[in-house]
Amino acid sequence: MFKILTIHADFWMVIAAAILWGTIGVATQAIYSIDTTTSLFINLGRMLVATPILMLACWRTVGPQMFQIRGRDWVVMVVSGALLAASHSAYFAAIRYSGVTIATLLTICVAPIVVTTLSVLFRLERLSRSKVFALVCALVGSVLVVGFSPEGLYLDPVLGSLFALIAAATYGSMIVGGRFVASGYHPLQISTVMFLAGTITLLLVNLMNGVVPVQTPQGWLLVLYLGVVPTALAYWLFQVGLRSVSASAASIIGMLDPVVAAVLAWVLYGESLTAIGFVGTALLLASIALVSSRRSA
Repeated sequence: MFKILTIHADFWMVIAAAILWGTIGVATQAIYSIDTTTSLFINLGRMLVATPILMLACWRTVGPQMFQIRGRDWVVMVVSGALLAASHSAYFAAIRYSGVTIATLLTICVAPIVVTTLSVLFRLERLSRSKVFALVCALVGSVLVVGFSPEGLYLDPVLGSLFALIAAATYGSMIVGGRFVASGYHPLQISTVMFLAGTITLLLVNLMNGVVPVQTPQGWLLVLYLGVVPTALAYWLFQVGLRSVSASAASIIGMLDPVVAAVLAWVLYGESLTAIGFVGTALLLASIALVSSRRSA
């Protein structure tokens, strides 16, 4: 009974992380509307906010043992952190070039396919019929929620789509990497090392490409929000959940992102939720319920 309750708790942790991630696109688009900064600096800024928070929390929780990690696992965490940084940067660039709709649609839909494929190849899990069915429902639901024809004119939809595919591939690889080490360490250890590696990666990339900092106070407040809530808090919750939630199940749950984005657009900007969007939401929730029932079994 205790094991089942733990599984459910971890499952809810992943759901909470996915809900927080759903606010990233709206906050990023808001920064672009009031500031001239770049996606690279936005990601560096949020990592510079999140990493010290995670390091302090890890030190208070784990103590001096926070860096006592086996050599191979160091490599996995560092590579995962670099992949995380690449995913963030590519996704934010995709939003700038093609808008939130295309960026979210491609990233959210392609990432679970990458995760499932890698999980099967590395024999981390088996691909059951129910999981395939849940994945298909989630993919269809995401498409229906986000839609097919986004409104507005963007800089370069093709380039934005390419960035979104890169974001999906690197994000999916990061999830699989985190699953390799999730059971051996405290979640704060994994998150801290990953974010430290990601911060160093983004700092070097920003220095090579030229630093374009945020110019407005409102922009800095949004960067602070991105660093604390959908970054430090969300990724800690996600790593906690990966203790018992499989990589493919976590990627399916991550498809809650467009639902949260649609609800926020409705609340903040008065955008209407279409009947097709409600059907897509129902399919997404059904896929998550199916994955949850399989975990309980």
